[in-house]
Amino acid sequence: MKAPLTQLAFSALTIGVFSCGGNPENSNSPQNFSLEIVDSVQVDFLGEMMLQDYDPKADKYLLTTDVYYEYLEVDGQGKILNHYKFSEEGLAPVSQAMGLGYFDGDVTVFNPPKGYYRFRDSTKVGEIKIPYPYQVQIMNPKLGVFEIGNKLYYPKPWPETLAVNMEEGEFYQTMYRLPIIESQDKSTGDTLGVLSLPETSTLLGDQIHGFPVPVYTLDGNRLLLSMWFEPRFYVYAKEGDRFVFEKTVEVDIPDWVPYTPVALDQAQRFFEENRKKMPGNLTNILVSGDYYIAVYNKGLPEAKTTELQQSTERDLARQRMNPSYAAIFDKDFKQLATNVPFPINANYPNVVNKQGELVVSKIAAMSETEDDGIILYRLKVKAD
Repeated sequence: MKAPLTQLAFSALTIGVFSCGGNPENSNSPQNFSLEIVDSVQVDFLGEMMLQDYDPKADKYLLTTDVYYEYLEVDGQGKILNHYKFSEEGLAPVSQAMGLGYFDGDVTVFNPPKGYYRFRDSTKVGEIKIPYPYQVQIMNPKLGVFEIGNKLYYPKPWPETLAVNMEEGEFYQTMYRLPIIESQDKSTGDTLGVLSLPETSTLLGDQIHGFPVPVYTLDGNRLLLSMWFEPRFYVYAKEGDRFVFEKTVEVDIPDWVPYTPVALDQAQRFFEENRKKMPGNLTNILVSGDYYIAVYNKGLPEAKTTELQQSTERDLARQRMNPSYAAIFDKDFKQLATNVPFPINANYPNVVNKQGELVVSKIAAMSETEDDGIILYRLKVKAD
């Protein structure tokens, strides 16, 4: 079970993973939004697992350990449908689980250098091979595989020829301009980069902004992309085999803690400048009914980060000090609310089920009472 060296840098950069929420001043929409717990589901499993993905066709949830090597599939009532641990041996060895989620109902794991393995009832039923040499430096927090017509789409891995050097400005310039999503023709295996950052992105300027972690959501022929470390997301429309940039949506987040960019010729200073604080992260974009929901952590300024580092229970303290919030948009990307809180003990990631409810797993260590298993909260967006 190998972990790439720069996964450590990723961890350092992303450690920042029921009342009313405030609204931007220019909104004429309902003044108060909240995420209301409408139900909870108990999974009869003693062990730490977090909710990872949801399959709407089968109405089943995927839960996994934080390193993706063991998972559960459960139905909407919490009944365990499947429990499996990957192995480095056997007929379908998984040596690196660098992303996990559902693709067309199958549990799919990004297993470089083999590609994507698909499992059904703990048995490998298919794979997506990537037909060129590539390298992987970070885990995918959201799998990102989908299919349209005769094309498969997935996050494009970096070419093997990319010289990874986080102390060189040229590396960052190249990285920001790489295609983010690739398509593959199912008949021929031909691949094509189909989506990149727009030229208007501030990331394509003459500064270093950090290590991006692309996370995207498909909504019909529209794709919404977050680069993780910015308070904004990018909107694309599918045209033929490609996705064409439409607009950038700025997310108004009071007290957002930004990364401090540095000049390209001072790349070695980036980590120095930013390690004393915990910058904010835009971790997901969800679609629920008439709303788009941007999920984020604001981050912590230097004083709060120092306080966190002195805590004897750092993980729990981080959750309390830097919890998840939602910014809510209508389908025209008008921001209706910001700082709408998730339950303080809600784990990341989060999904939306076919009823339009947001579903999160509960952090067991933050419970006042000992739970007899894993708890899933079902949340509804409520506008007053």
